[in-house]
Amino acid sequence: MKPLLDSLRRLFTGRRPEAIPEPAQVSQWIAEIRTARMSYCGPPKLENLAEAALRVRTGKVVGRWLEAGVALGGSAILLAKMKATATPLDLHDVFGLIPAPSANDGEDAHARFAVIASGSSPGIGGDPYYGYERDLLAKVQANLRTFGVEPELGTVRCVPGLFEATLHPDGPVALAHIDCDWYDSVRVCIDRIAPKLAAGGIVVFDDYSSYSGCRRAVDEWRQRDARLSVLFERRSLGLVRTT
Repeated sequence: MKPLLDSLRRLFTGRRPEAIPEPAQVSQWIAEIRTARMSYCGPPKLENLAEAALRVRTGKVVGRWLEAGVALGGSAILLAKMKATATPLDLHDVFGLIPAPSANDGEDAHARFAVIASGSSPGIGGDPYYGYERDLLAKVQANLRTFGVEPELGTVRCVPGLFEATLHPDGPVALAHIDCDWYDSVRVCIDRIAPKLAAGGIVVFDDYSSYSGCRRAVDEWRQRDARLSVLFERRSLGLVRTT
């Protein structure tokens, strides 16, 4: 955890806005989420997401936060804990078995989906794979409540459905966590979020180094938008809008 703590301490240098979580608290949340088997993201990816969240908060970037690809809700819990109380957090997912990849994806995606579709994909620590849950939405909501996050009553809301049908950000976006794998879904997220991404806003792509379709969609965006800068590229990729 030391690299994370050092990075977060640098972000806290100077004036600290009220109610921004301390580095030790962030590390504790990450450990608790992992212990509870609520996130498929390893500690490095959750640490990256925490760094992005703190940069957005310390930079006072105005806009909603959103996640595309919720799984069991672990990273959503981290975001909900780290955001300002009044900041909206939208959690987008089909809350079921994910759609198949398309011709825009490589063999890596098709091979992975074949395992998922066969019913033999393992979950975390012997638990069922999240896509096989009979009522994943209810499970995610219960997981959120376990960590003191009340969905639907405050500023956190679960948005069930395909991204192309539900992802229409209302107003500027300050932070987006894109945790989907295939080209088409990542491209939809980019096309919907890019026009709304605030200056200083950050998009974190969880599977940039994992799936060729995700990487291709992101690289295409980077080629056509010169206003993006790499914040980090270690397990996941963080891009920040510079202007």
